[in-house]
Amino acid sequence: MNSQAEAQEYLQKKQSIIYRAKTILSGESFDCGGFVFFRRGERMGAAIPTGDMLPKIHNVHPGRSYSLDGDDALPRVPGNWLTLTIDRDETDISDPVCEEEFASRILSFVRMDGNAREEIIADPWGWAEKVIAMSGDKVSDVRSYPIIAELFLVNKLRETGLLTDVRSEYRGPDAGIHDFELPSFSLECKAHLHGDPDAKKGELVISSENQLSRTGQKPLYLVYCPMEASGDLTIDSCVAAFGEPRNAIMEKVSLGGFVEGDFSWMRPYHMVAEPLVFEINETFPRITPAQFPNGRFPGGITKLVYSVSLKNLPSCPLGAFVDAMRTNAPPIFAT
Repeated sequence: MNSQAEAQEYLQKKQSIIYRAKTILSGESFDCGGFVFFRRGERMGAAIPTGDMLPKIHNVHPGRSYSLDGDDALPRVPGNWLTLTIDRDETDISDPVCEEEFASRILSFVRMDGNAREEIIADPWGWAEKVIAMSGDKVSDVRSYPIIAELFLVNKLRETGLLTDVRSEYRGPDAGIHDFELPSFSLECKAHLHGDPDAKKGELVISSENQLSRTGQKPLYLVYCPMEASGDLTIDSCVAAFGEPRNAIMEKVSLGGFVEGDFSWMRPYHMVAEPLVFEINETFPRITPAQFPNGRFPGGITKLVYSVSLKNLPSCPLGAFVDAMRTNAPPIFAT
């Protein structure tokens, strides 16, 4: 096919999409030869079939008005789909600029030449990031690494039998004082992201006056997780490592504000080194009520946020700490 004929075919496809966008009613769907154009409520767009695979992607935005999702329930069309939609209430499809951009974006999404279709289905997040980069938008910076560090620790503690009840013992997403309240000790998990301009290596932000306070007489420990923004640790991989049933861990993740299938769910990290454990005792740098007159925080102070340095403090590698706690042996902390 010569270039003039290809250009004419492309123009016809764009005009067809624009016509459908302006006339389609909620609940309608149309087979457009290789993809389906559909509308559900005010969401309207295109869907490409994915065979037996249902992509676990949800509410990813390759552009301000767009949503990229996995779907198994198109109007009147069975099967598994990857969909790209807009909200008609937020898009003036009658505007020439909007209709041109919308039709071009849909055609880029449904294209079938070469391996383009297979690449989008295999890595829809990667396709979305390319579109965002080309359009000048930015992927929202969702800080998922702190909960990934917590989930990593959940799986480590479960493997050794130290954590047996996720709902009651993993407290981080519930806004508990400590991230973990185990029968015989408490744990606070802190992650440091290498390259984060707001974080200094070996320095932790303590976000409340009670975060480094003991629960009753139980010993309290802090786990320091040095991380980097690449690798194979994602919320998705940590949840998968949890195994079945997933309900308990999914409840915790959702409480943290993370939705299965969004960018933050798939954003990868890795541990730069083995996490270190510190004992929160009298020598650990922290602010306590005992440091103030009458053994209480000053009146009118509703919240204390401060930083502490871990430099030269005795620590224990996480693996050795877990082994010691599992056998009821005292963990060894050394500088």
